[in-house]
Amino acid sequence: MTNTIIRPYDSEKDEKAVIRIWEETRWIDRGDENDAAHLRGMLGGSRALVGELDGDAECVTISSPASIRHLREDIPLGIVAAVTTSPRGRRAGLASRATAGLVQQDAEAGMMVSALGMFEQGFYTRLGFGNGPSELRWSFDPSNLDVDARAGIPVRITIEDSEDVHRAMCKRALRHGGVCIQSHAHVRADMGWTENPLGLGYRDAGGELTHFVWGEMKDENGPFVLVKIAWREPEQLRELLALLKGFGDQAHLVKMIEPAGLQLQDFIDRPLRENNTPKEGEWRKGAEAEAWWQARINDLAGCLQRTSLPQSGAALAFNLHLDDPIGRFLPSKGGWKGVGGDYVVELGAASSAVPGSRKGLPSLHAGIAGFTRLWLGCAEASAIAAAGQIEASSQLLDDLETTLRMPIPRTGCEF
Repeated sequence: MTNTIIRPYDSEKDEKAVIRIWEETRWIDRGDENDAAHLRGMLGGSRALVGELDGDAECVTISSPASIRHLREDIPLGIVAAVTTSPRGRRAGLASRATAGLVQQDAEAGMMVSALGMFEQGFYTRLGFGNGPSELRWSFDPSNLDVDARAGIPVRITIEDSEDVHRAMCKRALRHGGVCIQSHAHVRADMGWTENPLGLGYRDAGGELTHFVWGEMKDENGPFVLVKIAWREPEQLRELLALLKGFGDQAHLVKMIEPAGLQLQDFIDRPLRENNTPKEGEWRKGAEAEAWWQARINDLAGCLQRTSLPQSGAALAFNLHLDDPIGRFLPSKGGWKGVGGDYVVELGAASSAVPGSRKGLPSLHAGIAGFTRLWLGCAEASAIAAAGQIEASSQLLDDLETTLRMPIPRTGCEF
């Protein structure tokens, strides 16, 4: 009979085992001390749990502190930055329990929301995570960028500039859904793991990095895979697009997620022709949509207290019966167990969630995944209801769609 334990990461006891797990899963190259050093740095600036199988660490989950913008409010966010299980530790329940434990610790530390980049839809849904919106991943010939700007001579950016990159990412133009990762160690590790890195940007008169691009140049002619981009003002964004256009002298393809606050098709000359270019595999051009991240609310009252919707009429009030499955993956004794229960919710210029129910109000039955999607604006109420994640009368669904008129949430960075 196997014995499994979920416990805090101990660097002295677990470092070698965690490096082995990451090597076995090919998250880092075997024997690459540089990769291992970045992993150590990330672990040092993060919260982590390990899953033991018969005394050996076979799973590790890592969380980084961050914030997520909800309209004009920045809300504490815990990013589940890594869930890694060795081949030996698969199918033992380690990953789900360790991830749930990490969310529990983040919630108890004041992280009102948790988010992660998913490897596949379904696994984290069991823990109450709901899909973000579909986002466009563009592949285009940079020489076809149509931008009315001229790029200045940029400065070169390397991993030695990681503190400047971290600062620029946190001070960039943030919109609804925008994520700021507060851990410099997380950003430095991410830069360190970029193969064939290329970073270029611009500094102001005081030497502060204000806008930049960072990514991987896979070969002599590309593709250039853009990993990070930051700017503060619209003219800085146009300068970065002009900079990318200059890549077209050598690179035949740029790949990037459509940046927040931008419809990239507006800046591509003859985009439909690009979409119909008959190339396959890595060199295929055009845009593909996918929802790559998921999120869940950890503190319902706290999130709604920070929710101020742009409307002048009366608040929308309803009874909410909320299901939260995460408790099934947590120890029975003590601690945060999720946010399931009955609430009276008001959504408006001032919003709230109070335990209980009130006679005469319409009712919404929701899983935490569906309600999180609703609150963030990841999809319309009718779409979430069609997926079976919320249930209400057609009138209440219509009222929710009228009340929750928000921009599509864009994280502005990958995690």
